[in-house]
Amino acid sequence: MENVVMILKNIKTLCATALLLCANASATLITFETRGLDHDAPNHGIDNTDFMASWNAQLSAITSTELLDFTRVQSGNDSFSHVQIDLNIDRANTNWIFELGLDAGFGAAVYLDGQLVQSRTDDLWWGYNWNNSDVFTVALNDLTRANKVVDIFWAEHCCNGASSIRFKNDANQWNNLNVASLNAASIPEPTSVALIALGLLGFASRKQFKK
Repeated sequence: MENVVMILKNIKTLCATALLLCANASATLITFETRGLDHDAPNHGIDNTDFMASWNAQLSAITSTELLDFTRVQSGNDSFSHVQIDLNIDRANTNWIFELGLDAGFGAAVYLDGQLVQSRTDDLWWGYNWNNSDVFTVALNDLTRANKVVDIFWAEHCCNGASSIRFKNDANQWNNLNVASLNAASIPEPTSVALIALGLLGFASRKQFKK
């Protein structure tokens, strides 16, 4: 009887541990940064073949904030913008698609772990319409279970249109880019959490009965 009580206690502890591990694994950060353009440099300091290097080469001060949601966010006039999404993906071989609705007269680029994935060099203005041809669509395929950093850069000379980003992974519906949606999409399915808990429980049970 004493062993049964111990096993029941282990059930609660191990299930709670599994859920806690999944919650920690899904911690996501969205960082939004802006800085002024260099009006004295050619093309205002923007090399649209390497947005990341152009961002790092700018000398203007950076304004940085962590966001819970990136919907209808304004960068300001004459600005260079950067969104960094720090993902901790706990699902293997997932396919993510991002759609960027931007005000980006100099174009935009997306990097994964510091490597360029895709860029557009045309004048982008999505006009608050996800069906607009200026919406920049980027696929990140077969992401492994690991930390992933997505960097998005864009620049605009004159205007201050609001930008939005949305995403989906696998067969999911489109979600606005926000921490809650990213966390939900990054963690294992509930059945996976249950299997983890059952596996830990089985291990603990074997140890109890061996004693």
